[in-house]
Amino acid sequence: MIYTKAKLKDGAVVCSPITAKNTYTYCAVCGKEIQIDLRELILAKAEDPYDTDVNCAECSAKMMHRGNIDIDAVIRLADVCKDIGYGMELHGLCEDFEVDDIRALAPEEYELFVDELLDKISEVRHAG
Repeated sequence: MIYTKAKLKDGAVVCSPITAKNTYTYCAVCGKEIQIDLRELILAKAEDPYDTDVNCAECSAKMMHRGNIDIDAVIRLADVCKDIGYGMELHGLCEDFEVDDIRALAPEEYELFVDELLDKISEVRHAG
């Protein structure tokens, strides 16, 4: 068992086991006290769990919020991907979506297309 040990002003010693239910930190963005599970930090491979910034759910959601993805944004992203050498991945994804041209994507496919493209690029970058 891992526990904390604190000596009080009156000399008494208080020991408390570290559990998923009694471990807290402050949100690195808004300062709100949040409960954390140290196992999640370990599984996330935090380099230093004692000095890792953690965000509350609300601040994380705000950080993850994306603006609307329209066809112009998809085209700009595709152009950049081609320019930096990911044309094959882009071509393969167009085949997966059964389109010859990105402009043929349906609006409800834009976000999924972008997510898939970024995933493919990430796979390639980490594979080699």
